[in-house]
Amino acid sequence: MLKINKNTTKTFKKLATVSIASLLVFYPLQKGLTQSPSDDVLESKQQVDALNSEINKKQSRVKELQSLVGTYSSKINEEEQAKASLANDLVLLDNRIIKKELDIEQTKVELDLTTLEIKSLEQKITEHGKRIDRQKGYAAELLRNIRKSDDVPSYEVLLSKPSLSSFFDRVEEQKTLGDKLNQALQDVKESKKELEDAKTDRDAKKTALEGKKKRLKEEEMALAAERNFKTSLIAETQNKQSEYEKVVYELQQQQQMTAEDIDTLQTRLKDTLNSVDEALARGDVLLNWPLKTDLVVTATFHDPNYPFRNRFPHPGIDLRAKVGTPIYAAAGGYVAWTKTGSAYGNYLMIVHPGSIATIYAHLSKFVAKADTYVQRGELIGYSGGMPGQQGAGLSTGPHLHFEVRQNGIPVNPENFTPTLDSDAYQNY
Repeated sequence: MLKINKNTTKTFKKLATVSIASLLVFYPLQKGLTQSPSDDVLESKQQVDALNSEINKKQSRVKELQSLVGTYSSKINEEEQAKASLANDLVLLDNRIIKKELDIEQTKVELDLTTLEIKSLEQKITEHGKRIDRQKGYAAELLRNIRKSDDVPSYEVLLSKPSLSSFFDRVEEQKTLGDKLNQALQDVKESKKELEDAKTDRDAKKTALEGKKKRLKEEEMALAAERNFKTSLIAETQNKQSEYEKVVYELQQQQQMTAEDIDTLQTRLKDTLNSVDEALARGDVLLNWPLKTDLVVTATFHDPNYPFRNRFPHPGIDLRAKVGTPIYAAAGGYVAWTKTGSAYGNYLMIVHPGSIATIYAHLSKFVAKADTYVQRGELIGYSGGMPGQQGAGLSTGPHLHFEVRQNGIPVNPENFTPTLDSDAYQNY
């Protein structure tokens, strides 16, 4: 029988205390910290639940808006095939406006949804950080307790045990605690990886959010253009079908301007035109852009968003310009006319060498006079296009409508002008 003295009893009590303490330290890890959640944990859970609830609401609204947008897209497709009439085209414009409003609302809801998702993500990142701190604390405490246990020589422990099996139980206990420590450290590493992945995801969402903000601005501009065109159409037609037919006829005439009209002038004025712009006559120089400000394209040649695209294609390019912006001749040539019409408002045409002609529409004021010659870059007028103002015609807002005709046929102005930077296409 082993003799148990005071020192042996003291050592046994120390070992028992260390073992129990070690188990108590690891107990929260085993139970997943769910037995006695702190106030902070409960508050965090409530915040996450609230965010998830709001996210679900936003997701439902996005789906609802997507369905409505699809419905109005179908209506627009049907109305575009309908017979041309003022009533039909006003209904078509109304549905386009409603669809654009839904598009904008959908973008805003998606922005809110993305913001909530980022907030939820940040909340999870915070919780991951707290979890790592807790796990590090448990691991540190576990190590301290094992070290305390290791400070007691094994032979003392063996002498203090009533049997050899009790000694091996104690050794197995230490091994188990070591395994649990390794698992705890692995959990810490996994949590760190989750945190890093969450940060990467958050950055990607922020980038997407910035893109949606830009898209929202473009959609709001497009909505304003649709509303302005409706205002212009009502103003020019006075809600009368007969006036509407005159506007459509005028647009068709502009679209179908024959090659002979321009060719006759070019033949009669060939020598003078060649001397006015010798470089263009030789084919050495492209046309200049008619604006000297930073160029912003609001509608391209044959633009798919042109309000009358279901009747005929957009024959030119629209450049953003405040009312009163100076307009310059794209090349030297002969001013064939200055006119005022229902569709183009105040507009003029210049005939150039090489079977080229240019048209400048929606002007607020003419400077060049008909039946005169102008030099390349010479001031010919000022921009307009504000719906309701004199000379605006059918306009989607202040801008310059610029056309290039080759042999009398509308062609893409960008085939004849200096290449634009990608920043110029803010609506595309």
